[in-house]
Amino acid sequence: MMAGEETDVSSAPTMLFLSIVIGATILVLAWLIRLSRSQTNNTAEKTSKPKRKEPQVTKKPPPPKKQAKITKKAVVTQYTHQELITTLKGHTGSITGGSFSSDGKHFITAADDRTVLIWNADQFTQRENKSVRGNIEFDYATHIRWMPNSKGFTIFKKMENAISIYKVSKTSSGMIGNVQEFSNFPKQGDEVADIITFDVAVTGNIIMTCNSKNQLVIWNFKGEVLEQFDTRHGDTYSATLSPCGRFIATTGFTPDAKVWRLKFGASESFEGVKRAFDLTGHKASIYSCSMNADCTRMVTVSKDGTWKLFDTDIEFEKGQRPYELLTVPYDGMDHKVMIRMSPDGRTVLLAVQADLIFYSAITGEKLNVINDIYGGDIIDVMFDPTSKQVVTLGDRHARVFQNVAGYIAAVQDLEQCLKKSTNSAMSERIKKQIKEAKAALAVVKKSIEA
Repeated sequence: MMAGEETDVSSAPTMLFLSIVIGATILVLAWLIRLSRSQTNNTAEKTSKPKRKEPQVTKKPPPPKKQAKITKKAVVTQYTHQELITTLKGHTGSITGGSFSSDGKHFITAADDRTVLIWNADQFTQRENKSVRGNIEFDYATHIRWMPNSKGFTIFKKMENAISIYKVSKTSSGMIGNVQEFSNFPKQGDEVADIITFDVAVTGNIIMTCNSKNQLVIWNFKGEVLEQFDTRHGDTYSATLSPCGRFIATTGFTPDAKVWRLKFGASESFEGVKRAFDLTGHKASIYSCSMNADCTRMVTVSKDGTWKLFDTDIEFEKGQRPYELLTVPYDGMDHKVMIRMSPDGRTVLLAVQADLIFYSAITGEKLNVINDIYGGDIIDVMFDPTSKQVVTLGDRHARVFQNVAGYIAAVQDLEQCLKKSTNSAMSERIKKQIKEAKAALAVVKKSIEA
């Protein structure tokens, strides 16, 4: 019995070892089978979608941003046009206003960069235009106008909400040298109302302001309020002080433009404002009004899609009313429009967004269009005193254009005068003038084509 028991005990380890080996073998085989299946599935997925990542590898990267910026900058800053004479550069902020001196020798611009720049208008045709800089301390001008004697200018300050007058001194050579603040007016009583119009009369020593609450104010150069009244438009869009200094025309929500007479006494002393006459005929609100140099012609532009020309060389004191001479439709009636009449009364100009549209005040014919002058809208536009140039304000620049339409309208005007001539001497004189006007037009066209 003892011998048999030893035999059973000695075989137990052997059986245990075999069991471990067999179990380990089974586990290894199971792991190998699982690994094989996993590799087979991965291979099948790769085989079914072999091009899944190819688009990401072959996709071209976008062009460098640096190149895109350079191209965009070139488009924005470079503006060319056949009739462009020059671009007045120098402001680092947005232009807010501009004005020609009464003698036409200088042009001044203001911007929200707290500076004003004075330019020599006689040098507009030169390749480079230099300016004299003046600083507006701690503020900037929203409006600017030359004084009647061209020895200074007046501005309306945004932050201070008041008028200031600046003196402009000259060097021994007659060139403008220094800009200094001379006087400040009292602050406006209503700081909520925005000034929509600011102008200085060429005679009478007065300044006119009109705000968004329909208040039109007449000031003297000492800062004293001479008269204040309501324009009676409900909502005033514009107020225009005539180049002759005798009238103010206001426009707004009503379909008529109101013309007010400025009364002066001895030594050009101001006596008051009196209603003179109305410009009627439009069927909707009037955006703005303009006049020629001697106030014998006035133009209005309306939301009804037309502009009108009126003969205002009348005796309104005796009840005579203005004569409507032209009614002309225009494009862009969905946008606010500015209208300007040349000092010689021959050209009518509409500014619609960033475009200029030129018309003949003689026939009403559309003569010229200049498109996309700025990236934004034109904020103001004006003729020079000779009616030969047009200056636009927008973005950071003033641009000076040749008034080609004015030369064409001059020929039209003379040809109509020739038809009305009553004697041979007058006819010969007008024919000579027509010949000279056509020669001037040919020179301008040749310079543009060149």
